[in-house]
Formats: sequence, C-alpha cells, structure tokens
Amino acid sequence: MIAVCIATYNHELFIAEAIESVLSQVCDEPMRVYIGDDASTDATETVCEQYARQDERIVYIRRRQNQGLTSNTIDLYRRIMADGADYIAMLDGDDYWSDPHKLQLQIEYLRKHAEVGLVHTAEQTQGDEAIPEGDLSETYGLRGAKQTNCTVLFRAELLQKADLDELEQQDFPVLDYPLYGIFSQYTKFGYLGVRTAVWRVHSSVSNPQSLKGQLHYKRERLRMWYWLDKKYSGRFHFRWFKAILWYIRQIFYILFAYIKKK
Repeated sequence: MIAVCIATYNHELFIAEAIESVLSQVCDEPMRVYIGDDASTDATETVCEQYARQDERIVYIRRRQNQGLTSNTIDLYRRIMADGADYIAMLDGDDYWSDPHKLQLQIEYLRKHAEVGLVHTAEQTQGDEAIPEGDLSETYGLRGAKQTNCTVLFRAELLQKADLDELEQQDFPVLDYPLYGIFSQYTKFGYLGVRTAVWRVHSSVSNPQSLKGQLHYKRERLRMWYWLDKKYSGRFHFRWFKAILWYIRQIFYILFAYIKKK
C-alpha cells in the first residue's frame, strides 16, 4: 500500500487541488491518503471533511491545537507505520501533482531497483537539471537537500532508521531536510527526470517573507546541517568557517532584497 502523507495548515485556497491530484492517480498499488490538518483557522477543515466523506481512502486528522509542521508530519508517519504501509509519498497541502502517473512511475522504479529506498522526480520550479543519485551526503550542507518534498516517494521501512522522538524534540521548522539526510546514510536515492509535481513558491515555513523569518530560517538551515554532521561523524562535511561566511552572505542578500522592496 502507498500512504500519501499530506500536512496542511491554512491551505483553503490549495488543498482541494492537492487532494484531487492524488485521487486522480492511476496506479496498480492500493493507496490511502493521510491528511494532518494542524488546527487551520480558515476553511481547510471544511474542504478536507467533504473529501473524506466522499472517499473512504482518505484519513483526515484534525489537530485541536497547532503542533507545527514537524510534529504534525511525525504523527502522520506513526499512524502510517501502524497501518502497515509499504511506501510513503509526500505532498504538502499547498502543492499538487501534475502527472496522474507519478506514483506508478515511482513504484515501478523501486520495484526494479531494490538498492534504492527513495525516488524523486523533477518539479515545475526546478526545471530539467540532473540530480545526483546514490550517496547524497554531499548534496546537503550549504546547498541544501536536492529533493523537493512534493516529488518524493520512499519505502516506509526507512522510517525505522530515524528516531522520530529525537526529530520531534529538535523542533526543526521543516522535516524533509533532516529526515532525507538520515535516509541518505542507509540507502541510495533514485531520480526520474520527469516533471510530476508543482511546488508553489509563496510565503510558507520553508519560504518566509518577513525579514525576521528569513534570517531565522537560514540559521535553522545551519542547525540542521550541523546536527546531521554531528550525528553521522562528519559525513555531512560541516565546517564552521564555511557556515559563518555563508550566513553572512545570506544576511546581505536578504537585506538587499528587503531594501529593494522598500
């Protein structure tokens, strides 16, 4: 079974398109859709409940209080693991899949490549740049992870390699960066150069618009990188002098863009 993991918060303008893009998938593997609504204050709940009533494959979980992206997603992972899913496909509530054969392409790839645990595709904002395969430790660090979350499908058994309690305690603003960094130490990654998803670039947790938010996210990028490098004995090549220089440059870029807007 494929479990589609959708974390959402105040996505009333986007969540219907996200769900529709999942339900329109043509795939020979059974599918179940897990939607974690992190106490949205808009009409997200109304939209999700309507879809859940119409399709029994949808498991809709409404949080009573806002937990944050990491805790919301980890709770979905725990439910998915308890239900015995074989594969997990990721989709944020403000993105959508543009190819109805996305899941089938990825499942067929994993069936043919037993050594690969995670496969991702191209997406609309990424273009056709070739993505490295195999051991991806060196794609982390200053450049960040190369996998856009909405394009990823991985074997559910990989979650056993991650200490979800530890990840939740770290309270990183995003989960994909550290989680896929962990996966990269235990499996190879595969890449399909097919555009199957649309990543909406707008104000969000991973793309804050305020000056304070942007600076905070850059610091968190460094914290995630440092945490991975320490956890895996230097395999992520963290260097303080590079990190500090990178952060100083980021400050100048952010300030320049901010002043330019004014």
